Amino acid sequence: MSYTYSYISDALSSGLLFGVFSGVPTTLIGIATYVLSALGLYTIAKRRGLNHPWLAWIPVASAWIVGSLSDQYRYVVNGENKSKRKVLLTLNIITTVLSLVMVACGIGMVAQALIGAAGGIDEEAMVQAMIGPLVGVLGLCLPLAGVAIAYAVIYYMALYDIFKSLDPGNCVLFLVLSIVFSVTEPFFLFFNRNKDGGMPPRRPEPVCIPPEPDWCDNSQDTGNTDFL
Repeated sequence: MSYTYSYISDALSSGLLFGVFSGVPTTLIGIATYVLSALGLYTIAKRRGLNHPWLAWIPVASAWIVGSLSDQYRYVVNGENKSKRKVLLTLNIITTVLSLVMVACGIGMVAQALIGAAGGIDEEAMVQAMIGPLVGVLGLCLPLAGVAIAYAVIYYMALYDIFKSLDPGNCVLFLVLSIVFSVTEPFFLFFNRNKDGGMPPRRPEPVCIPPEPDWCDNSQDTGNTDFL
């Protein structure tokens, strides 16, 4: 029994060390792509006169900017009033909360295993203590998968609108590559952030009043809202 506990403890320690060292390059890449994506979305939103473009820099809340850019494009080009910004933000919040709960349950399971391995707790008692967190993880898998799929579908629909507003000739290519190789998405947003190839010609005055969609910021007179 003690051999089993020792094996579990050693395996967890080795896994933890491996995760730390192997995760450094991944973390750096993640930070770089996050900055590129946030800067790209912020620049596009700022130029086009969206409310609160700084939300592009905030995790979870950046989904509002993605949805707003899509809603703006649909409104300007087709006269459609969509609400992808609200749906995306809601789904992103739900996904984040469920994910955090699952992580907490997973940490609880690992903690129980470590406590059991270190304290020589009876195997049956340790299994009983881990049942609760395990049930929590399994119970959240299905709803989390459903919400995540719904979010991904609507997100990529919105991303397609953004790419089409930036560079309509390459929007399909950008979208496909972003889906297959997600690391490419921030680069497409960043390097095309100053383009408006799919937007209507600029006008000398804002045209989003009336009506004024909630993504529109008419407090600026800098040309950012010329084509709203």
